[in-house]
Amino acid sequence: MTGRAIPTAIAFRAINDDPAGAALASVFAEYWPAYRRWMRRASPPPEIGGAAQIRAHMPELFPVYERLLEAFGGGDAIATFLSLYNPPRVVRGCSQIVLDDDGPVLLRSYDHHPALLDDLVLRSAWLGRPTLAMADCLWGALDGINDHGLAIALAFGGRDALGPGFAAPLVTRYILETCATVDDAKDALARVPVYMPYTFVIADASGAFVTAYTGPDVPTRFVTRRASSNHQSTVDWPAYCQHTQSVERLAELESLTAGPASAADALGAFLRPPLWQHNYAHASGTLYVAEYRPAARTMTLHWPGQQEQFTLDAFEPRAFTVGLPTEASER
Repeated sequence: MTGRAIPTAIAFRAINDDPAGAALASVFAEYWPAYRRWMRRASPPPEIGGAAQIRAHMPELFPVYERLLEAFGGGDAIATFLSLYNPPRVVRGCSQIVLDDDGPVLLRSYDHHPALLDDLVLRSAWLGRPTLAMADCLWGALDGINDHGLAIALAFGGRDALGPGFAAPLVTRYILETCATVDDAKDALARVPVYMPYTFVIADASGAFVTAYTGPDVPTRFVTRRASSNHQSTVDWPAYCQHTQSVERLAELESLTAGPASAADALGAFLRPPLWQHNYAHASGTLYVAEYRPAARTMTLHWPGQQEQFTLDAFEPRAFTVGLPTEASER
């Protein structure tokens, strides 16, 4: 149990951060005390040399890192946080599926404690390529889409392993900023080190898709599976999988791929158990369902009874509030 109070609603902000740091600086000032406490939980403490790791493994992203560091006030603590190299461990739950419904569709749910979400829809064009993402650690991304129609989402990989590498949200950000196709993303995922096991699902505007199983202790493996949850092929961490219902969620997802399910059918399944989770107190409640349509370059966020749509070309900053449903409210 996290020990944090469980809010009954989430107040989201959708912002455009262009140029880098212009809008994020005020959000960073608000979030930094909590993120600083989080960084102090790392064991061993993160190395100050994370910036050098970005330069070595994701050099295209390094100028953005420098601009954001300056916008956020500089200093070793902020530099270490922004590098997201060997940060404290974060274990979360996600369900993901790729469908063909008048073009490719990537659907994913994100499960965590509501107090541990950035509550931020972020549009940016830091390297000249417009992107739209659900932010994490401010400049990282839980999922997103870019102007080439490349969509990506991350999930914890379900193994208790740690090693030198980056947190998945920064890898997701790197792919959004530098890749145009599934093949581009595969090249990046094969060489960028991750510090925990992660599953990435990528789809592009051509209809190509791939699921990538990554980890700090194994080579990246690519499979053409449309559905994924929080274990990679086999259950390696039974207690975690039972807690998050990873096996049950994957079975539900695979039932959607077995027949002629439309995106609307799949979305309906995402908004009810077992794909929609209510265990917020134990950091395993669904906070949003994201629908990405690569051909249209759109992101639509869904909750029971509510949705919010965003496009790259006609993005409008705004704020909106979403009530968190309880099991009782859905009966």
